[in-house]
Amino acid sequence: MTMEHDDATDTHFGHSTPTAGDGTAAPDESPRFGPTFGLSAFQVAVIGLSLIIALAGVTATAPAAAGLSTPSPSPTSASTVPAAVEAAGSAGPTEYPEISGGFSRETYTGVAGDPVEIRHAFDNPDGPAYLLIGGNRLTDAGRSVGFVDVVKLNGGTTTINTRTIGTGATNVDSCANTTCNLEFRDENGNVVAENLSALSSATGAGGLARPLVPQRYRLAITNGTFVVDDSGVVTPTEVADQADLVLEKPTHHDEVEVFTSIDPSALDEESETESLAALRENGVERTAVTKGNRIVLGFESTGIWGALSHFAAENAAGPLEAGQTVDTEVLTDLLNKEGGVSLRVRQTNPGRNEPRSALDLSRADPEDVTLLVADATELETPDAPGRFYLVIDTSDGDHFTEPLEAGDEFAVEFALEGTTGQRYAFADDTEPPKAFEAADGVSGQFPYWEAGDETVRAEASFTVAERYLRYDAVTDDGEIMVEAEDGRVTGTTSLLPVRELSATLVSDESDPLRTESPLEISDGNFTIGAGLDGVSPGTRLNYELYEGSTLRDSRTVVVVGDTDNPNRLVIDDAPENVTVMEDQNLSSIQVTARNAGGLDGDGELTLGVDNGSATGSWGVRLAPNESRTYGFGSVTADLDPGSYPFTLSLDEDTHSGTLVVEGDPAKTTLDDDEGEAGTDDGTDTGGNDTDDGDSTGSFGTGDDGSADDNSSAEDENASESDGNSSDPDGESGGEDGDDGPATFLPFGIGTRETFGGTVLVGATYLLGHWV
Repeated sequence: MTMEHDDATDTHFGHSTPTAGDGTAAPDESPRFGPTFGLSAFQVAVIGLSLIIALAGVTATAPAAAGLSTPSPSPTSASTVPAAVEAAGSAGPTEYPEISGGFSRETYTGVAGDPVEIRHAFDNPDGPAYLLIGGNRLTDAGRSVGFVDVVKLNGGTTTINTRTIGTGATNVDSCANTTCNLEFRDENGNVVAENLSALSSATGAGGLARPLVPQRYRLAITNGTFVVDDSGVVTPTEVADQADLVLEKPTHHDEVEVFTSIDPSALDEESETESLAALRENGVERTAVTKGNRIVLGFESTGIWGALSHFAAENAAGPLEAGQTVDTEVLTDLLNKEGGVSLRVRQTNPGRNEPRSALDLSRADPEDVTLLVADATELETPDAPGRFYLVIDTSDGDHFTEPLEAGDEFAVEFALEGTTGQRYAFADDTEPPKAFEAADGVSGQFPYWEAGDETVRAEASFTVAERYLRYDAVTDDGEIMVEAEDGRVTGTTSLLPVRELSATLVSDESDPLRTESPLEISDGNFTIGAGLDGVSPGTRLNYELYEGSTLRDSRTVVVVGDTDNPNRLVIDDAPENVTVMEDQNLSSIQVTARNAGGLDGDGELTLGVDNGSATGSWGVRLAPNESRTYGFGSVTADLDPGSYPFTLSLDEDTHSGTLVVEGDPAKTTLDDDEGEAGTDDGTDTGGNDTDDGDSTGSFGTGDDGSADDNSSAEDENASESDGNSSDPDGESGGEDGDDGPATFLPFGIGTRETFGGTVLVGATYLLGHWV
């Protein structure tokens, strides 16, 4: 991948001629270069004047003083042609071939360690054209940049790999590695070198200490002739155009993008169609990856793309381009050979005495792990590389040192290593240096970190999850419950939304039903529109879930009224007001209970009067939609005449009403203190008021009605012929019939009277009231 510096404004080159497809000049040269070799009238005048001066010097006196050096022209100035310089000991003046050309822009900005693409045009009818890189003086420090390289130009672009330039692995046609027609003279005009290797180390042409560091480097299109000063600054004597290459320090993004996606083969798609866009379309941003799916990890950093490009070329992977799928061998080589670049994916929760699993790229097959270069639209600066994605399959494979299992947790770390006080340097045993061999002790340093830089990291994590569907509402037997009004099957899942699943529901009851609906997934939840509107609770259907033509699940679906209470029992009917005679049973309270859920239901129907002075209960067991009536004839109201609230309760349903107890007109009560009698309805028979507040002094049945309330509830329910009613008068614990007036003993005590359950013995009341 390269950084191509070109935009809509780069429609011409400052000093170029129209070019043919190979970057050389087209036959019809631009008139901007004048009629003679593409030169302007001013340039022709300068040449003429220079020739006159040179000839005059030759005929009049001894050879002219050597050492004439031409100042470096500005990037947009016209080509300058220096006066002829006669080298010491030469037969005559050197002839300089004319050259024309230009760059697409004045300044190219890139990142140290990344490729930079330079667009240019050139024409040298008398020989090759060359690109001078470096050799300039830095204005702030006043010293040479310490690097110079001369590259033979071919075509309209030159891609400079700033990680390997100046080394034995350079990607350009460097004159250090190929035959070039160069000439270097000192300031006195003496030829000091005819190739790069013969230049002094002061120029930076040899002995490169480390990869090209971030700073400004001069670019110049030349004819191969240069002047070298004592400080090592190299100046071309003939320049078609100049520009600057500004390299910046690499940056590292401290976050790792994580999302999960599906294997295209699971969607019946060809794996060759895999792309970052397809992964996003078929994926979801989450850190839990379902076993068998893919975890996608995105890393962003500059300063590593030159090395990646070099290893891609070594592995015949071609130039790195946006959206390209790259063999993981390229990344493996980077991690193994490039100093200070590390990427680790390691398990954090191994079991006791179990080995820790880790990603091993050297064992990965192309179908297990894929390396993707970010699409141009994914980059913040589309003309600069920076982001790559690692796509890891979580199916069974050899790319992890231990097999993956659901529940495994992994930590991800991508780092550019640095140790304070250390700096990367090439091993000094070869010239030019080997690009990826570091000096002892600094092999773990990132090449572009300075002595004060430390390690920078980007970290993330992910978890391997089991493949599952979990239904929201099921019975203890695993039957799926669906509410009649809602009509949907719902739940949670680890499957991705792109899975094509559908459910079929079939009922063979009196009204046959068949529905087929897709399973829709969103944010880890799924929904199946079962289409059960109007289906009665208790209806059962066969449920089958398919992925394509493959059966994934088979169960029973039962329709219920409320999934939170699927066997809900309710009170369908009960009286609001009930009137009974004093000491009579409560058979008038008739209650109809119904199972409003979809499952068999058990519960207890209870009656409570006032503050619990009269109670009763029934055990209720009903099938779905079944109803039954229950009575309370076994309960007697041991209450004085008056109105009392009562409450019926069944499951979570309640019903309230009012019980009115009327006095028995046939009953006479005797005052405990005065011995005066009166009717039970309050009629004064002896001229005294009745004391209603003293229960120990009243005569009556006194039955609390609590005996055997539930002794035969279930048997009675089961024995009902119509299944819907109970006989309130047949309940155990009820009255045996009307007793009639009490028979009085000679001392005024009825033969059937009891007091609080204590029996009268003879004529003496043992509790102390009547002695």
